[in-house]
Amino acid sequence: MLSMLRLTVITLLLAPQLAGAESLVSSLSDEAIEITSSFTGSRIVVFGVVRDEQETLDEAEYEIAIVVQGPESEIVARRKDRIFGLWINAASQPFFKVPSYYVVHMSENFSLVASEELVAQYKLGLANLNFVRSAYSPEARGFADAVIDIRRRENLFAERPAAVAFLAPNVFRTTFFLPAIVPVGTYRVSVFLFRQEKLLAAKTENLDIAKTGLSDNIARFARAQGALYGIMTVGLALFIGWFAGVIFRRS
Repeated sequence: MLSMLRLTVITLLLAPQLAGAESLVSSLSDEAIEITSSFTGSRIVVFGVVRDEQETLDEAEYEIAIVVQGPESEIVARRKDRIFGLWINAASQPFFKVPSYYVVHMSENFSLVASEELVAQYKLGLANLNFVRSAYSPEARGFADAVIDIRRRENLFAERPAAVAFLAPNVFRTTFFLPAIVPVGTYRVSVFLFRQEKLLAAKTENLDIAKTGLSDNIARFARAQGALYGIMTVGLALFIGWFAGVIFRRS
């Protein structure tokens, strides 16, 4: 009974604050992306609105960070060294929970005022990814930096300050580019709304990226019927070789 009374009192005390709190509404230009044989990349637009009953705030008081993150997996980073005149794999480092795609866009004011403690708390930015934070030794950190560098060049990892634009004091927008080599899977699009180092609201939506078309049908068949696919592949290769021999023999 006493616990219920305490809960009621706390709820009444917080009610005025919650009633005036901001809410976040965001959406994606596409909820799914299909990868076909002619896929050369795609763009998705994330836009949102900050709702505030008081309507007294200007855009400088809001700070936005938006993260698009792909499925995580385990990878092994390897380093090649020259040994006896040959370049071979000499050292390796396994990493867990490495996102296949990770891009964060920030509003200009967030980039200027966000503290290291804030971005670390909400794991914003490449330096705060799980596999980077788990690299305790200098050697492991070197491997982690190499993974980041490779995926930056492939446009799979990025940090872009001042990439979220305010179209109005409470309306924002940004555009993410997905390269042609973007892996398939379910992606998380997370929007964070801050003001003065405090999280006001957050929202996460899913983005599905999947292969379609003939190449996807062949890949599905190969996974489901591996033995039959192998036999058909060998048979096709033999037929092409025989047919080519017949044509050249006639000529």
